[in-house]
Amino acid sequence: MRWRMLIAMATTVRVSEATRARAAALAAERGSSIGELVDEALEALEKEEFWRKTRLALQQHPVELDEDPVWDLATADGLDRD
Repeated sequence: MRWRMLIAMATTVRVSEATRARAAALAAERGSSIGELVDEALEALEKEEFWRKTRLALQQHPVELDEDPVWDLATADGLDRD
C-alpha cells in the first residue's frame, strides 16, 4: 500500500451479512484483515476512477490527441533510440 494510517480507528460500516461474509472469506484467503481488504479495494477503485475521468477528459478534447508537429520537431534531436 502506498499509504496507511499510522493509528487505526475503529469504525462501524453497515453492510449486509452476505457482504461481510464475502469480505471475510476473501480477506482470509489472502491472509489479510477485512480492513486491509477495504484499503486495497478503495485504492483500486480510486485508481479506476482516475483513469475513467482521464479517458473522459481526453475524449472531450480530441485535439490534444492529434499529432503535435512542434513536439515531433522538439524530440527530433538526432540521437539513436537504441
